[in-house]
Amino acid sequence: MPEEILRGIRELIGSHTNRYVEEWKASGRPVAGYFCQYAPPELVLAAGAMPLRLRAAGSRDSSSGDALMSGRVCTFVRHVAALAVEGEYDFLDAVINLNTCDHVRRAADVFAKKTSIPFQGFVSVPRAPRESLFGYYLSELKKLLAGLEKQFGYKVNGETLRISIGTMNENRRRLAAIDKMRLEDKPRLTGAEALAVHTASQTLPPPVFQNIADRLIEKLETRPGLDTHAGRLVLAGAELDEPEYVEALESQGALVVADTLCFGARAAMDPIDELAPDPLEAIARAYFFRPSCARMIGDFPARWEYLKKTVREARADGVVFSRIVFCDPWGAEIHNILNRARKENAFPVLSLSREYGIVPTGQLRTRVQAFLEQIEIAKTKCHEKV
Repeated sequence: MPEEILRGIRELIGSHTNRYVEEWKASGRPVAGYFCQYAPPELVLAAGAMPLRLRAAGSRDSSSGDALMSGRVCTFVRHVAALAVEGEYDFLDAVINLNTCDHVRRAADVFAKKTSIPFQGFVSVPRAPRESLFGYYLSELKKLLAGLEKQFGYKVNGETLRISIGTMNENRRRLAAIDKMRLEDKPRLTGAEALAVHTASQTLPPPVFQNIADRLIEKLETRPGLDTHAGRLVLAGAELDEPEYVEALESQGALVVADTLCFGARAAMDPIDELAPDPLEAIARAYFFRPSCARMIGDFPARWEYLKKTVREARADGVVFSRIVFCDPWGAEIHNILNRARKENAFPVLSLSREYGIVPTGQLRTRVQAFLEQIEIAKTKCHEKV
C-alpha cells in the first residue's frame, strides 16, 4: 500500500527544509533557494548546487516579516521573509529572487539586507511571453548562470546543462505518470496526495525524489481507485503548497483530479529537449513560453485555453480557484476567469480566498459543499432537458 510512502512525503514537506537537504549540505555541496520556476532549477543543478523551492511550511508566526513589509503583502511572502529574518534560511549558499510580483520583489530586499546568504541572484522576467522579449529573458539567465559559476567555482558547459535537463526531465516523467493516474475514472490518489508529491519534487534532491516516486508509482498501480461520484474538480491558482488545504476541500467527497497550480502540475511542464543545439536557450524557451503565470500581462487568452483543456482532459465537473489575499495578479485572473466562464457557459467556478498557513476548515467545507450542490443541480437540469 502506498500510504506509508505518502506519509513519509508529507513529513518531508512539513518544513521549509528536510533531512535530505541537510545530508546534501553535509556532503559539502551547495544549496540554492529560488522563489519561482522562472529561475530554472536546471541552471542551479548545472552549477553543482541543489535547487530548493522557497516555502514557509512550518511557519506559524510571520511577525518578523510583517515588521519589514506592508500589511498588503501576501502572507506567503511575509512568512518566507520571517523565516529568512529569523535565520532559518541561513543554510543556503545562494538565493535567487525575481520580479514576478511586487511582493516577491520586496522579499529580495529582505534577503539582501537581513541575511548573510553569500550569493544573492536576481532574474528580471519580462511581463509578457513574446518573442520580442525572449532575448532579454535569455540574457538574464546567462547573467544568473555566470554568477552561479563564479560563486561555486563550477564551470558550466553544454554537456553539464544537458545533464541537468535530463535530470529534471526524469522528475517530469514520474510526475506525468502520477498525474495520469489522477485522470482515471477512479483516480489512484487524491488531490492532496498529488500536491504533496509535486511539492516534494521541488524540495528534494532529484535522485532522492526519483527513488521515492518510483516506489510510489509501483504501489499506486495496485491501489484500488477512488470514487468520484461527488464530483471531479480542477484546482487553479498560484502559490499553494499545503496539502491540508486540499484535504479540507476534498472532505465533502469530491476529488481534485487535476490542477494548474505553480507548485503543482504547471510547475512540472513538458520535458525539455536534451539534444537541443543550445541547451541554455532550450531551457529559457521552455520556461518563458510554458503555460504562464497570471503576472504575464496579455496572456490570459492562452491561460484560459489551457484551463479549458485541463478541465476537458480531466472530465471535471467544475473549477475551484484559490488565491491568497492581496495577490493582485491572481485577483485579476479570477475576475477574467469568472467573466469568460459566464460568457462561454463553460463550467462552474468557485472562487476562494485564503491566508498562508491557515486552513479555515469549517468555512471551506461549507463553501465547497454548496458548490457541489450547485454542480449536482446543473447536472439534473441537463439530464431533464435531454
